[in-house]
Amino acid sequence: MDFRRSVMVIYYGVLILLDILRNVYKFGFTSVFQWKQTERPKCLEDPVLGKHGHLTIKDVRIHYVASGPIKGPLMLFLHGFPEFWFSWRHQLREFNKDHRVVAVDMRGYGDSDKPKGIDAYSMRVLISDVKEIIEALGYSTCTLVAHDWGGLVAWPFAKFYPDYVDKLIILNVVPKPVFEFVVPRSRAQQERSWYVTFFQLPWIPELRLKIMNFAALRNIFTAANITDPEIIDAYVYTFSRPGALTPPIDYYRALVRGSGGSFTYDARCNMPVLLIWGCQDNYLGEECVDGLAQLAPDVQIKLIQRANHFVAMEEPETVNRFMRDWLEG
Repeated sequence: MDFRRSVMVIYYGVLILLDILRNVYKFGFTSVFQWKQTERPKCLEDPVLGKHGHLTIKDVRIHYVASGPIKGPLMLFLHGFPEFWFSWRHQLREFNKDHRVVAVDMRGYGDSDKPKGIDAYSMRVLISDVKEIIEALGYSTCTLVAHDWGGLVAWPFAKFYPDYVDKLIILNVVPKPVFEFVVPRSRAQQERSWYVTFFQLPWIPELRLKIMNFAALRNIFTAANITDPEIIDAYVYTFSRPGALTPPIDYYRALVRGSGGSFTYDARCNMPVLLIWGCQDNYLGEECVDGLAQLAPDVQIKLIQRANHFVAMEEPETVNRFMRDWLEG
């Protein structure tokens, strides 16, 4: 990390520690430093969503949920942070009529293996995972649907392995070259992305998400108008299990520190691309969409004005309609 980023890491660390101390003063030590593993909610066992299974690729086992015709065209879903396969529940129900729909837990998440160390989460490793998942499922190509971190992986995957992607659908994330184009030009986006710098600290980000029985994790979803207690409990259950927080945060650590080597690519892809964007996103501003329109004008963009970052969960009917119209059109 450069000197300025190192200073900002320390700055955010001090701010968060002071905030924790304020909470201790306000609520008491026991209330703040208490967390427990949530029981597995019944919604994760809904048979309508599909059957659970595992794939062995390289050094990890990948958990997935699949449904739809065995020989149907593959539609592969990649989730973001802090999520897991369950974020695609509405799309699994909708598209299993005419696709083999498969939603995975990316490495380090959910019921997939969680190797230790940031080298296990470099972009090169994550891109390779997608290729091997497609092959392990018995396919050579797919419609790739991805959100947030899944999209950060899907953009370069489609660039470097275009023969594996028939169509690309991305939700609320732009490729890294667009983000790098936008950030120096947007103070607002710099402020929205503060947590990426904060996540470079050891153990403090994990502690911040855990204290007060995972209050910060719950707030991520309630701030995006996802308020169903059972749905939120599904996420708290997933990330309250021992060792479940560090691997997802290691994605950010590997991204910033360049673990596994760096590479460059442009934002254009050789296949049809649809971007669906919730305009109330707390983490990525619409200037990112404007940047993508400049650097990759062939991408079709659909905006959902009232949706926040987790657009597939917040506005599933609209997202599904945009996807289906685009796929059939």
